[in-house]
Amino acid sequence: MPRMKLYYAVATCSHAAHIALREAGLSFTLVRYDMKTARLEDGGRLEDINDKGYVPVLELDDSQRLTEVAAVLQYVADRAPERQLAPAAGTFERYRLQEWLHFLGTEVHKIYWPLFHDGAEIENQKARDKLARSFTWIEKKLGEQPFLMGDTFTVADAYLVTMLNWTRAAGIDIATWPGLKDYRLRVRARPGVGDALEAEGLKR
Repeated sequence: MPRMKLYYAVATCSHAAHIALREAGLSFTLVRYDMKTARLEDGGRLEDINDKGYVPVLELDDSQRLTEVAAVLQYVADRAPERQLAPAAGTFERYRLQEWLHFLGTEVHKIYWPLFHDGAEIENQKARDKLARSFTWIEKKLGEQPFLMGDTFTVADAYLVTMLNWTRAAGIDIATWPGLKDYRLRVRARPGVGDALEAEGLKR
């Protein structure tokens, strides 16, 4: 029986999709893309799978492929509605989830770019300053609730924790935001998240 395939690269945004698949309890296989060799684990080219040239790529049971992390996350959530990884489509809460996903994508994810791609020091400092403002805002919105949407873990949390895992490599001290530090530890303690970390060799 065909199974979904997730094309991923270690410690990239595809990790969020990996978490979501495990939290959803769906059957899938992993296909690793090595960013150093620019090759898939079978020697193939990522561009032959996604002509945009990046991950995540979710290959569905019928061989269709879905890209862009926010779209992949919502698709996975909708495949297992009983897991409540996303509010039901058409509800106002679903738009709140999309609001979070768009904010995380544009105001956190993309801001990291120069820090991991040989940016000039002035670009790197601007990125860290911008991330600091976003992290301060997120910490305030999180408040005392366990997850971004309240009491329920959603795919937005999969996305955020993935990017909080990047802080050390980016030279950012997450302890500056104790609420986010606690949040990161709490989310990483979830079995599905831990399994994804383990599978990618990131559990430490």
